[in-house]
Amino acid sequence: MAHFHHPSSSRALLPWILALFTGAAFAQAPADTEASPPSLPTKLSYSPAISAYQTYEDQQGQSWREANDRVGQIGGWRAYAKEIKTGKPASVKDVAPASDQRVGDHGGGTP
Repeated sequence: MAHFHHPSSSRALLPWILALFTGAAFAQAPADTEASPPSLPTKLSYSPAISAYQTYEDQQGQSWREANDRVGQIGGWRAYAKEIKTGKPASVKDVAPASDQRVGDHGGGTP
């Protein structure tokens, strides 16, 4: 014949069993405890991000008409593309004269 336990006695043992398993889990040592800690840098340096901040300075503007005339004189968008490629600012003396003003400004194609 089987012997049955009273349900209240198993409830009383439950906290003790959980405490036993919790203690056993914390007693487990990690596998890499023998590895040496990572080496730290020998010299620390600090540079604030705002140290290179430059305050805003208002720039002298020009009329849109003067700006458009300047772009036309130096050769249009091609002069700016060359400026990016070479790293030198475009100027009027670098531009070969175009035979037709429309060809120099719009790439020579007709719509």
